[in-house]
Amino acid sequence: MDTKIPLPPPRFDSDYSIEKALLNRRSIRGYSNKALSQKELAQLLWACQGISRVETWQLRGHDMQINFRTAPSAGALYPLEVYAQVKRIEELAPGLYHYLPGPGKDNHSLKLLQKGERSADLADAAFGQDAITEAAANIIIAGVVERTSAKYGGHRAPRYVLLEVGHAAENLCLQAQSLGIGVVMIGAFSDEDVWRFIGEDVEPFYILSVGKVR
Repeated sequence: MDTKIPLPPPRFDSDYSIEKALLNRRSIRGYSNKALSQKELAQLLWACQGISRVETWQLRGHDMQINFRTAPSAGALYPLEVYAQVKRIEELAPGLYHYLPGPGKDNHSLKLLQKGERSADLADAAFGQDAITEAAANIIIAGVVERTSAKYGGHRAPRYVLLEVGHAAENLCLQAQSLGIGVVMIGAFSDEDVWRFIGEDVEPFYILSVGKVR
């Protein structure tokens, strides 16, 4: 399956300050039945792991395009992969999607991995947490630790990747607050079951359930 869906471009400014988002951010576990817009989902995904700047550097006599992201990454190795389990997003069919931040033709788009509404399966993998089935979407942050360990070794790399997960998750939480979207962070789940749910060779670290507040 190779269906790619371009997302609405992110916005880079708003009237909601970072200070206000820090002050008001809370975990929200209950959501209304109202759908999120595709633009809102796109903004959340961009805040989590989107490309914020592109530069061309000269490395060993060759031009290389460097894509900076919204969250810092040790050695700019970017081991994280972000997925969206979609239930209620306007103009987007329910299913499991892989977020593609870029570069090139895959810049800021979704790749459909699995069709169908499977929030109950994801909730089962997370020991029956209701927020997952109530949410308009569930964002799964996963990673490939080997991308980081190739440079930093097997001892430090897992720590660096977990730090990066925290950076990306907090970005999403603050962005959600600025948009008036509820979010709760879920770390209690069966790694193996979520890994099977995703169906790709990644290690799951975090689930963030998002939706309109009741």
